[in-house]
Amino acid sequence: MYELYILGQLLFTDRSAYKLRFVLENVLGDNRKVSFGVLYPLLEKMEAAGTIVMTDDLDFRGKKKLRVTQVGRDRFYTLMREPVKKNAHMNDVYLFKLSSLSLVDRTLAQEIIDAFRIEKQTQHDKHSEHVVQLKAYHSDAPFLKSAMQTNQLQIDLADTYLTYLDKIESELQS
Repeated sequence: MYELYILGQLLFTDRSAYKLRFVLENVLGDNRKVSFGVLYPLLEKMEAAGTIVMTDDLDFRGKKKLRVTQVGRDRFYTLMREPVKKNAHMNDVYLFKLSSLSLVDRTLAQEIIDAFRIEKQTQHDKHSEHVVQLKAYHSDAPFLKSAMQTNQLQIDLADTYLTYLDKIESELQS
């Protein structure tokens, strides 16, 4: 999952592992930490696969920078074209892809936006239907208030993503 983001970030500019960890945690959010114990083995695997190389250039902290290779570029474009799996990391993978839309052609960028939009619209519709079903069949249930709040949160989260996708799509078209 992190491979896509790392390759995308390195296509923008060479970075140290320290900086990659910082930007990765930034996109994942405040409560998600990426340990060097996870990051370094992945970077070693990527270097062994020939997708990145360690340079002699140093960042401001004196850490060596990583650079993406042509093999890494090819791998990045392959990952960007792959469908996103429906699992616990789906939103993260889409966020990684959205953060790198400027690195792909408009057609692929639009396909990524459309695929994520379908996922979020489906989430919205599913939870909206749950609300209808809860009201129809469980109006006196002790769990109704909690269930309604949970479903409304999922609807609101989906709506936030949909609004964000509209904004990105608008920027893409201008």
